[in-house]
Amino acid sequence: METAWGVGASDCDLSMLPDVDSVPRLPDHAETVLRLAAMGVLSDSRLQEALLSAPRTPHALPQPLLDVVDLEGSSLRLPFWHDVDARSPLLPSHYETIQVLQLLRVKVGDRVLLMGPRGNWWTELLVRLGASEVLVIEPDSLRRKALQEWWKNGDCGQLATDLGCEVTWGGLGELADLTLDESEEWDRILLTSSLPNLPVELLRKLPKDGCGLVVIGSDEAPVIQVITRAGRRELAAQWITCWSVDEFEPVVNEVLEGMDPPAEIDEDIEVDEVALLRAWTYSNCDPLRDRFAPERSLRMIEDIWDSMAPFHPDDDGSDEIRSRLSDDLFRMGHVLQQLGVFNLAVEHHSESFKMMPSAEAATFLGWALGQTGDTQASLAWCRRAIEVDATLGNPWNDIGAILLTDGEPREAVPWLRAATEAPRYEAVGFPWLNLAKVHEKLGNKMAAFEAARQALEHLPEDLEAARIFDEFGEGLL
Repeated sequence: METAWGVGASDCDLSMLPDVDSVPRLPDHAETVLRLAAMGVLSDSRLQEALLSAPRTPHALPQPLLDVVDLEGSSLRLPFWHDVDARSPLLPSHYETIQVLQLLRVKVGDRVLLMGPRGNWWTELLVRLGASEVLVIEPDSLRRKALQEWWKNGDCGQLATDLGCEVTWGGLGELADLTLDESEEWDRILLTSSLPNLPVELLRKLPKDGCGLVVIGSDEAPVIQVITRAGRRELAAQWITCWSVDEFEPVVNEVLEGMDPPAEIDEDIEVDEVALLRAWTYSNCDPLRDRFAPERSLRMIEDIWDSMAPFHPDDDGSDEIRSRLSDDLFRMGHVLQQLGVFNLAVEHHSESFKMMPSAEAATFLGWALGQTGDTQASLAWCRRAIEVDATLGNPWNDIGAILLTDGEPREAVPWLRAATEAPRYEAVGFPWLNLAKVHEKLGNKMAAFEAARQALEHLPEDLEAARIFDEFGEGLL
């Protein structure tokens, strides 16, 4: 062959690699729920039944590019509000939803106070879980008006009637009245945005066997707490983990502390196509927003998210939403891959590639497939990556590593050499390390020593590279 795509791989032959024969897709809503149940994340059978009947897409803004990818079963957040810079404008993923609602432990017949609804999805789930009454407190009058209209005009209003659940709506005025009414009791209280302090007077509305979930803290990792009654006037708080939600507006805390609520302004809702596209374009810019995990895990997610982004060779900047969604899907796939959730990582990378092809998405898709034992599919996607953009070093190295593992060290050499010469490869120490292993197997002492030396320049703590360097270095003296 001619010199391969300008990276010095003239002996590499792509035609020896298999072609891609299947393209993974993200699961639908039902499959996502059942997977989480099989993984042990979802253990509440009643919540599982409610979730299977209530996908989140009907409560999200209309999704553009739906003919390309349906994000319902993804681990991304979906926007339900057009202003993604406002407080809590997103529907959390299935994982966060399950974690929170399992902690709340709603029983049939419970009266539930939901403060700060995430669209109408969680309200529907509370209805399906058997609540007899749900009071939805939405401090923002414009958002409350929109949610009420969507609830009434959709199927949820009739659903609540059929299931015998009374759903009412209120704002800061109703919150102030509720806080002052000492006779009012609510079996379950859920606040979905954070406050700087525990809303003690509100939580005293819990009965003896009641349960409240609140998020306290104003930093990047506020903590969710489970609140129960410990006596007539005492509350017990159990700290669970971080839930990285937005803060309530300061006026909410002021009302909870006894200040009079401000007068509401009646406005009309105006949402144009530009606002909808912007919401979908920027809804996942912050990787930690609404994530439910220990603080150390949140920091890890952020580091992984920021560590690599796909490069789209054909992106001329004219289709920002397609580029951004492809980027978000890739980054989410990378996070899932590092967490060991390989099947879901594969699907996110695949959808990223279909949205806008990149060598990164194809390579990481192939790598994740390799972790599941599908070597042929892994090689096929590495081939696809090189066909899209041969300047990325990762797929060249991955092909060489697979050939080395499969007992074909000599065939691995040109692919690994190409990886070391690739213009775009921050982890060039790995192909040098693999070359050192190859030449060790082939008995090429000088080549093994030199490859190990190169590997140690990039991976100074690697024990395998140090071993080969020491062993073959002694023989060269």
